[in-house]
Amino acid sequence: MNEQKKQIFRIVYISLMVIAISVLHYSTPTMKWQYHLIYMQIYFIPILIAAFQFGVRGGLITALAVTALYLPHVMLQWGGLLETNMMRFLQILLFNIIGYLTGLKAQKEKEEKQKLQKVAEELKNNFKKLELQSEKLAELEEQLRLSERLSVIGELTASLAHEIRNPLGAIRGAVEIIRDEVPDKMRNFEFFRILIDETKRLNEVVENYLSYSKKSSTESIIFNPEEVAESSIFIISNLARKNNIDIEFINAENPIRIKGNPGDLKQILINLLLNAVQAIGKNGTINVILKPEINTFELIVQDDGRGMEETELTEIFKPFYSISEASQLPITHPDGPSSPLPALSTPRQAGTAPYRYLKNAVKE
Repeated sequence: MNEQKKQIFRIVYISLMVIAISVLHYSTPTMKWQYHLIYMQIYFIPILIAAFQFGVRGGLITALAVTALYLPHVMLQWGGLLETNMMRFLQILLFNIIGYLTGLKAQKEKEEKQKLQKVAEELKNNFKKLELQSEKLAELEEQLRLSERLSVIGELTASLAHEIRNPLGAIRGAVEIIRDEVPDKMRNFEFFRILIDETKRLNEVVENYLSYSKKSSTESIIFNPEEVAESSIFIISNLARKNNIDIEFINAENPIRIKGNPGDLKQILINLLLNAVQAIGKNGTINVILKPEINTFELIVQDDGRGMEETELTEIFKPFYSISEASQLPITHPDGPSSPLPALSTPRQAGTAPYRYLKNAVKE
């Protein structure tokens, strides 16, 4: 029953009560004055109900209705003389006073209740806002703790980078010497190139760590992302074969030339491939897809591994987060002119990690 129907029902039963009491007055002989005294007092019941339900208007209207019905009874059946009906006239006056005052009090209480409800609602909303602010403060506190941790890790990394930079240079020099000393037919052996290139890349990574605080941009050159992808797949291919994992490369129909840092792209792609291998474990397939778009290209790494839960997807870009027991490499937001798109994954199903290079892509 909605509120409007309830209001109509209240009006009906108040009206019926007033009419019923009036009928009793008119149908009872005046000689039975005790009954009329009782009936007169019962009139207060509908007046009070109307005052509490409808405020001043309800109480006063009901009192006036009682007056209109009871006054003819006094005038006609009781003679209407003031001397003999003083109590009845005073009772009629009292009906109206009680109806007005009770309705006024009920109305004030109702307004006060509404104010309190409004205040309670505002307090509830403010409490929700405080909860949200508390959650934000907790997040900021967590970020502060993470920043402190990153600061310590950064100091350790800088110290470690100093220690490994010189050995890297020595390894690269030794490989170049060995390459120059071997017969000509072996100088172009693929693994010599890989050793030199990867040593150079590791040295660049170390230099980036050492100069991170003052790093503003990376050296950009024009390169072919297809070559970077093939080189990255070649580096991971031996690990993939050991785990019976096939890596399929689907390149673009037309060659793509872009301006950027091939080392950054290679580092990201190797990380994604290692994550894919660890996600699969044994026996699976990894697809590396190169998709050209207008002024951009998209590099997608798909695997048929275990997939990730929805809660894991929201955490994967946080430092130090991993769902693997092995030392899985983190997925991070790059600082250069490229950006990872949201990872796509379904629990216990295949995952997709698209990576879009956003600037300076040109087609030949």
